[in-house]
Amino acid sequence: MDVELIAHRGGSAIAPENTLAAFSAAIGQKAQAVEFDLQLSADRIPVIIHDATVNRTTDGKGQVKNQTLQELKALDAGAWFGTQFAREQIPTWEEALAILRETPLQIYPEVKQAEYWSTADIDYLVQTLLTQGWQNRCVVASFNAQFLQQVRDRSFEITLGYNVANVSEYTEKMRQAFKSDNSLMLSAYQLLLNHPQLVENARSQGIDVVAWTVDKQENLRQLVELGVVRIVTNSLLDGNSVPPKEG
Repeated sequence: MDVELIAHRGGSAIAPENTLAAFSAAIGQKAQAVEFDLQLSADRIPVIIHDATVNRTTDGKGQVKNQTLQELKALDAGAWFGTQFAREQIPTWEEALAILRETPLQIYPEVKQAEYWSTADIDYLVQTLLTQGWQNRCVVASFNAQFLQQVRDRSFEITLGYNVANVSEYTEKMRQAFKSDNSLMLSAYQLLLNHPQLVENARSQGIDVVAWTVDKQENLRQLVELGVVRIVTNSLLDGNSVPPKEG
């Protein structure tokens, strides 16, 4: 059984998360895909950062959405991780795509604070993917089902990822994923291990499942046994981490 190892925020175990250095690290490791987070700057430019504020992963402070791209680019997004990464910047969406475009990697952009995205912002996101030929290498993910429906309204080619963290949310969004077609579930891995029938319920309807964020070999083995073969991970990005196929 082939397992797709998805680098969580890039190669975030060895480089500062959601930076070009992290994407380069993921390329150098044995990841098959890269997951990263998208938010909007004050001037409506999609940038790669997880938190709503810049406080944790840069030397700045304040809300991402209240700072222009120029202000965000002036921040150091790498020194907190290690001095060798000093002056690493918050990348834009376009910069992330540029470094990944010539690789075989799939991408899993997760849109944060999706309620702030206007119709024009969503148009730009979708058109960028379509015009650059990403539609067969991309899963656009979000906890916001309304946002995902707006992506679907613009393209049936782009795969949607419904992010969930509890059973009731999983059940509801699985119905939406089924109606949306070309969609999958992204779930906290503990939820799947505690409720293995959720995996079977999705797979019986032709919906694939992605587990996040898995950093222990035993959890990886358990998930693969359940039939989960898309794994988001920080630290299992090497060929020896994938359990051998039985039989």
